[in-house]
Amino acid sequence: MGSACFSRDVCLFILLINTCRVMGNVGLADVDECAEGSDDCHIDALCQNTPKSYNCICKPGYKGDGKECEDVDECENDYNGGCVHECINIPGNYRCTCYDGFMLAHDGHNCLDVDECLDNNGGCQQVCVNTMGSYECKCKVGFFLSDNQHTCIHRSDDGMNCMNKDHGCAHICREAPGKGGVSCECRPGFELAKNQKDCTLTCNYGNGGCQHTCDDTDTGPVCGCHQKYALHSDSKTCIETCAVNNGGCDRTCKDTATGVRCSCPVGFTLQPDGKTCKDIDECKDNNGGCDHFCRNTVGSFECSCQKGHKLLTDERTCQDIDECSFARACDHTCVNYPGSFECLCQKGYILYGLTHCGDIDECSINNGSCEFGCINTQGSYECVCPPGQQLHWNKKDCIEAVKCLPNGKPAPRAQLTCTRN
Repeated sequence: MGSACFSRDVCLFILLINTCRVMGNVGLADVDECAEGSDDCHIDALCQNTPKSYNCICKPGYKGDGKECEDVDECENDYNGGCVHECINIPGNYRCTCYDGFMLAHDGHNCLDVDECLDNNGGCQQVCVNTMGSYECKCKVGFFLSDNQHTCIHRSDDGMNCMNKDHGCAHICREAPGKGGVSCECRPGFELAKNQKDCTLTCNYGNGGCQHTCDDTDTGPVCGCHQKYALHSDSKTCIETCAVNNGGCDRTCKDTATGVRCSCPVGFTLQPDGKTCKDIDECKDNNGGCDHFCRNTVGSFECSCQKGHKLLTDERTCQDIDECSFARACDHTCVNYPGSFECLCQKGYILYGLTHCGDIDECSINNGSCEFGCINTQGSYECVCPPGQQLHWNKKDCIEAVKCLPNGKPAPRAQLTCTRN
């Protein structure tokens, strides 16, 4: 019933019809290698299917051709990953941490001082003084700080010893009979000065009182700030500049000696947070100065007028439109009203629509009250009588016409005589 198919062909017998298709010409459906897992993308890459193939793309935080991907160390760049203290690289990402005495700011990069004195007075027996990145305990008059740097000991007036108020040690006093009675030491992070009494702060203690960077010098720590931050007048604190997220300002940011200053454009007001701008609803105050309607918009407002009025150039005042001043506003008579107008028609006409006057066909209504014939005219009508009759003086009725004799004289009028029965 059909021809045979030979090598490399497929014979399909459907409804008594043999169809041969060459194997090499049969189109195959696209295979999604990504879904089947037959791709060779790196474990840290994303597989993107394409017609007849696929692409390998390294995930964010990784670099490579997709077949090979390696972690990007964000902490190795010149900006320390944007971290002001320590940057810790993690696979595909990084995180910022702060030195002791600091906490991470909401932006995840800056470090803010922790006020240890707010928590149980910092553990100080008497006075706690917060400093940038640390704190210190102090004693009231008549007491000196003990070696644990938290408790206070009452001073003694007997001899030169650590109980004597004149021992002169800035931090720690040690009894040293063989060295003149006392010797001074400093707390960790401080160095003993040349006078062997005072203690000089170093960057090892509370980051030297610096919020961002600290460098030890012969005169003590020198503070610095990371890029896009500025050193405050206290030479320790770093303040944000407009270069960092626009200073947190909604709109306009200006750098000042004390930090960023935010401002808002016309139509907006600065909120108590000093950063956010809120639209002013001008319509709430005296209707925005509008005569009729006021519509608030973002940063501004718009005045509009009631129907039949127009907005003047001051964009607030509404003036009545005199429609009667327009050409052909009405067919006959135009009467202007505030916000509108009215058309009136002459006698014999009727108003249709708003402005047009049409003739009234009086003859169509009870024959115009004519006794015989009625002829309509523009704005009026007239009655007519049949031959032999003439129109009465009332313009409606018909009366017998006056007949003339052959000599041209009118025929004598009929005379009626009335008798009383």
